[in-house]
Amino acid sequence: MNTQINLKLPQGVFNNAKKYAKSKGYANLQEFIREILREKLFEEKIQNISGTYTYKASENALAKNWLKKEEDEAWAHLQ
Repeated sequence: MNTQINLKLPQGVFNNAKKYAKSKGYANLQEFIREILREKLFEEKIQNISGTYTYKASENALAKNWLKKEEDEAWAHLQ
């Protein structure tokens, strides 16, 4: 099911958005606006997923050196 909305924009914003959409290869302004909405609605979820993967990938690498004497000496000045 699709729902139609009406959106009022200042003429300058409308013109610039149309130019931008065309320059980036969007078929029309509607397609561009849909893409912006998708990015904003799902951006946080994507960032959380990528952050989790980064954490998991780096955990093993960090663990190798974590308990070494040299590591303790390097952080000693903070205690």
